[in-house]
Amino acid sequence: MLKPEYLQKITSEITTKLGSLNQPLPTSQALKNLVNEIVTKLDLVSREDYERLLQIHQRTRQKVDQLNSRVEMLEDRLKN
Repeated sequence: MLKPEYLQKITSEITTKLGSLNQPLPTSQALKNLVNEIVTKLDLVSREDYERLLQIHQRTRQKVDQLNSRVEMLEDRLKN
């Protein structure tokens, strides 16, 4: 769900842009509803989820690199 302060910022920017184009302005609530509907259809993740997944990825990458080094070491032993 979009945080209310982000929703307010987006609607303000849209209202400003439409006003500068001499377009009829929708009501604030109608615009908020439209923006919220569009955003919910997008495949977005929250910043918190992104940060958490990034940490998981970094740990996994580190483990893969460690295992790769270990495999290379064991392969070298087998060759000798």
